[in-house]
Amino acid sequence: MRAFCLTLLLCTLFFTPLFAQLSFGVKGGLNYDSFGDFTPTDVSLPNPQVDASTGFHLGVFTNIDLLTFYVRPELQYSKSESSLGAGSLTLNKLEAPVLLGYKILGPLSVFAGPAFQYIFSEKGKEISLGELKEDFTVGLQIGTRLKLGRFGVGIRFERGFTDNEIALLGNNNVDLTGKADTRSKQWIFSASYDLKLKKKGNKNNEDRY
Repeated sequence: MRAFCLTLLLCTLFFTPLFAQLSFGVKGGLNYDSFGDFTPTDVSLPNPQVDASTGFHLGVFTNIDLLTFYVRPELQYSKSESSLGAGSLTLNKLEAPVLLGYKILGPLSVFAGPAFQYIFSEKGKEISLGELKEDFTVGLQIGTRLKLGRFGVGIRFERGFTDNEIALLGNNNVDLTGKADTRSKQWIFSASYDLKLKKKGNKNNEDRY
């Protein structure tokens, strides 16, 4: 997986000068994640109620314009949370979606692509955590975006591919032992702003800020 990510990054850097238009900017928004499907160690105990919670993400992006298509690599910090009965589980991740978009009409486009994730910390509230199965995971994102000048807004859905469980050990106040599936199943609402735009061609063209 790491070799694939490196190859994808090198290809992006190599082919970027060949494209007619390149922009980059900042993005942020809200995540509504419903990961946390729970399997108790003691099957005689009732499953706790699993509820999605609202998290957030902040990051940067590059947009490579290919006439009716575009390629959009992103890099962002993301925080996701899900409640499990009286406790909760929080994941902090570094994410790198690589999206291929198609411009439908005017400012409206649709896109899809893989999302590579590195989970660098996990935290339990009112519950103790065991070892996370995988730090690196892969998911698929699909969505739509509306771009108005330098501003953009979008909505996307992400589904994790990698089977990734974490052990929940409970504590003195919460009788919650078993495994939680941390694969993402989230709706993502985001806004973006282009900071810079480069055009290939006339050397007298200046960057637009």
